[in-house]
Amino acid sequence: MVLPCTGVILAGGLNKRFDGQNKAFLRIGGKRIVDRLLDVYRRLFDQIVLVTNDPAAYMDVDALIVTDHYSVRSSLNGLHAGLFAAAHEYAFFAACDTPFINGALIQRLLDTVTRKSDIVVPFTPAGYEPMFAVYKKTCLPAMVWQLERDLLKIQGLFRKVRVKTVGETDLRDVDPDLVSFFNVNTPADLARAEALHAQAC
Repeated sequence: MVLPCTGVILAGGLNKRFDGQNKAFLRIGGKRIVDRLLDVYRRLFDQIVLVTNDPAAYMDVDALIVTDHYSVRSSLNGLHAGLFAAAHEYAFFAACDTPFINGALIQRLLDTVTRKSDIVVPFTPAGYEPMFAVYKKTCLPAMVWQLERDLLKIQGLFRKVRVKTVGETDLRDVDPDLVSFFNVNTPADLARAEALHAQAC
């Protein structure tokens, strides 16, 4: 990889639809989702950061474990904590409930980074995918500004920094079905994930 970059896993959700069960530890094809992410990250990044407010749950995960800096619960808070902890100028982020992230798609985003881009984010007909994106350290001041004012929408950040989008054609070139963006949010999603895994085997 030409661009030095940290890989960040965001593991801060409440998991309400799984009765509090940690989605990162749900198993698909017998393997925990967090371990599936780590398998991809290890091939791409020399530093892996995991953001969680329950560090004790992740003692067996080989990553730098960090927590939010602000008490408010939001995805922006997790992005800030991960980017702050990153040893590199750039950090790639994915959520802990995305079992099918594609290393080639991550690399496509990294290859798209330029000196004039603070964020590189996928854009599809469904909209932006800010939880599967590359952020530069230059985003930190704008993140702090929003967090201190309880302005928690990630896309609010897009109006304050330089954003480069990667369109659907480029995305599907390496991830034809865009399964990298598939999240396990409900038991039905988990069943679908098992079916997708079985089809791929």
